[in-house]
Amino acid sequence: CGMIPYTHCIWATGAESHPLSRDLHHQCGLSITERGWIEVNQHLQSISHPNIFAAGDCCEIVFPSEDDTEKKKSPPKAGVYAVRSGPILIENLTRQLGLGNCNNLVTYNPQEDFLKLIMCGDGTALGFRFGIPLYGTWVWNLKDHIDRKFMDLFDVKNLPVLTKEDGKDDGNDCYSNSYDTSQYDAVVEKPPQLDAEHAGKLLLRTDDDVDFQAAWNVLRDMMF
Repeated sequence: CGMIPYTHCIWATGAESHPLSRDLHHQCGLSITERGWIEVNQHLQSISHPNIFAAGDCCEIVFPSEDDTEKKKSPPKAGVYAVRSGPILIENLTRQLGLGNCNNLVTYNPQEDFLKLIMCGDGTALGFRFGIPLYGTWVWNLKDHIDRKFMDLFDVKNLPVLTKEDGKDDGNDCYSNSYDTSQYDAVVEKPPQLDAEHAGKLLLRTDDDVDFQAAWNVLRDMMF
């Protein structure tokens, strides 16, 4: 075959369902979409098999229809949704097994949009949020900071310890100290907001003197 000259190659591939979901569909009737995504409700629980949970790219959330309004669509196959559904998934698994607050499952409410970041390989990164293109060393520092905060969740010292509330060991009691379902980047304390002019100028800067934390605070303020 012939060769096509190029300067840059972008290998862009879409998500594909896992063969296991189709196997389970044929073997036990697991509800899946035409593309093989496991159909779950807002608790990340299979709509056909209550003891099966799925999150991330392997599933599609089936939202209930509300009156005559258009049915809400499942979020796109992007890592941010898998990451943010993680705390909800582990909490609901714990509750389903009778190890946490056994009364109700937690609802996962995916955000409408998300911050898109990609490394450029030279110490800078590209970003996009609210229709605003972002670029510079500060964008790389922001992505690195977000990634490291996420990986810190898997440090043993950050894992919760579940303890029996009544000290018994009969296998039927709920546990206290449930998992924290707040997001890893949840804002605890926010500095005062910048005015619109200065906030806009900050996000458009590409120099190395930009404080990524200040820029991230602007992006967070724009979410509310």
